[in-house]
Amino acid sequence: MTSPEHAGSGYEGGTLTGITIHPIKGCRRTELDSVVVSATGLDGDRAWQVVTVPDHDGALGKAVTQRQNAALATVSPVPIDGGLTISAPDVGTIDVKRPDANDVTVHALIGDEVACADAGDEAAEFFSEVLGFPARLAALTPESSRPVRLFRGRLTGFADAAPVLVANTASLDDLVTRATEPFGIERFRANLIVTNDHPWSEDTWTEFSIGDADLVARIAWPRCSVPQIDQDTGKRHREPALVLRKHRWCYSAEGFSPGMRGMLEGNAMFGIACTVDPQGAVLSVGDPVNVAATGPPLLDPPR
Repeated sequence: MTSPEHAGSGYEGGTLTGITIHPIKGCRRTELDSVVVSATGLDGDRAWQVVTVPDHDGALGKAVTQRQNAALATVSPVPIDGGLTISAPDVGTIDVKRPDANDVTVHALIGDEVACADAGDEAAEFFSEVLGFPARLAALTPESSRPVRLFRGRLTGFADAAPVLVANTASLDDLVTRATEPFGIERFRANLIVTNDHPWSEDTWTEFSIGDADLVARIAWPRCSVPQIDQDTGKRHREPALVLRKHRWCYSAEGFSPGMRGMLEGNAMFGIACTVDPQGAVLSVGDPVNVAATGPPLLDPPR
């Protein structure tokens, strides 16, 4: 594989070695061999969201995430025809049908209000038991539309703010060698996992392709506290917060808009936030990653 440091206008960026969607925002991952590009990113990704129950009429349910409720990591949603099978330890298993039409409006993250549908009382009872407080499950429908504030003209589901997140196992390996304890790539809840021989090379990618899909990298992705949570047990750890703070901290994001600077500065970075086109394109594990254009990274690689 050509080294990025000596590449021309394009080079081989490695191989797609993992595809992950999170059908319910904040819940356990589903690993796939292939996936189709949708209008909001990858088909089936973050199409459902757990929300609080409003405490008065006219209020909107707010997104429930692992940031405050690590128990969501133990909930396993599996896509089935027309909906999900959802299970959790000590709670059981239910099948939930995806509604066809909007009947509620809820708060997604970053303050967005999203018209969607309530998934019913059985799902509400399930998540209320998991979390220990009243909660409901909301679903996007064909009528739903959530524009992405960061990327004008784009849509996403219940993701934080980007249609697709990409991470590199070489960068993970480099980070783990500097950390006080091991952790896996699943902690970062990325959609597309690539593998190459060049840690942090993905930070320089601006345009690249995987399979039939074309991706544009918009920003390095700021990390919250969720990567500290074991995505199988829900237990919280010290890493990778310590190693990210030491080696991947953004102190300055000169050249970005004020809104972007506020999002990047004072946060740790891992992975890249991307748009993906065209709808209907298929990505499969084993596809080559071909980098068409690069630019200067937000952060230099760790020394």
